[in-house]
Amino acid sequence: MQNMLHGRLWLNKSDHDFLGKGRMELLMLIEKSGSITKAAKEMKMSYKAAWDAVDAMNNLSSSALVESSKGGKGGGGTTITPYAKELIETYKILEEEHHLFLQNLAKRIQEKDGHISLLESMSVRLSARNQLKVKVAEIHKSRVESELTLQLGENTWLNATITNDSFDALEIAIGVELYAIFKANALTLSSDTDLKKSDANRFLGTIARIERDSFNAQIIIELENKKSVCSTMSVDIFDELGVGVGSKVVAFCRPKNIILGRW
Repeated sequence: MQNMLHGRLWLNKSDHDFLGKGRMELLMLIEKSGSITKAAKEMKMSYKAAWDAVDAMNNLSSSALVESSKGGKGGGGTTITPYAKELIETYKILEEEHHLFLQNLAKRIQEKDGHISLLESMSVRLSARNQLKVKVAEIHKSRVESELTLQLGENTWLNATITNDSFDALEIAIGVELYAIFKANALTLSSDTDLKKSDANRFLGTIARIERDSFNAQIIIELENKKSVCSTMSVDIFDELGVGVGSKVVAFCRPKNIILGRW
């Protein structure tokens, strides 16, 4: 009896799933069509799911992979960056080698006593909508908690407060790369872009997309560094803001609402 092996190939960032076959296919279709709508339709996925994947890729990448152009003679569209094209070519080469590796490994597996034990790795998937790659810039420890200053972009900083037990478990030090994770409902919005809060992280950006139903609204805010954050709230509260796609807004998240992860 011949054994067959199947496996998935992912490109990781700091041991965190970053780009796999599905996301690569999405990038290639965006490049081909110049439209995320057409790419999503061809992959039989929703427009929202496609944008969520694009947001995740851009947020976890050191350089933007997908960019949107608005208006103009061609009416705007979506394109991939030169960095994304390099990743696609690299992935194709790795995929070929991965396929050959699985073929060769399958030939070496021999059944003994009718039993083969296969170990399957486990991956963690998080429900929190906002997951941003950051780097530790400053550390201030008290007896119980640690306050961290995290660099998100060249001129964008976050503060997070965690227990010292969590700090030690993550083996945090200056320069360590982490993921700042927070739920969409932990992010509050204001249309007053001059507003500042001393006890909250501040994200200044432009509303890129809005999804809403009869009760709730989901708002995607594009930041200056091409990263994005997501906020959810009731439609009543959102309507009171008087904002829409293209509006400048400021979003706030308290340091204690940020969970830090290290992969």
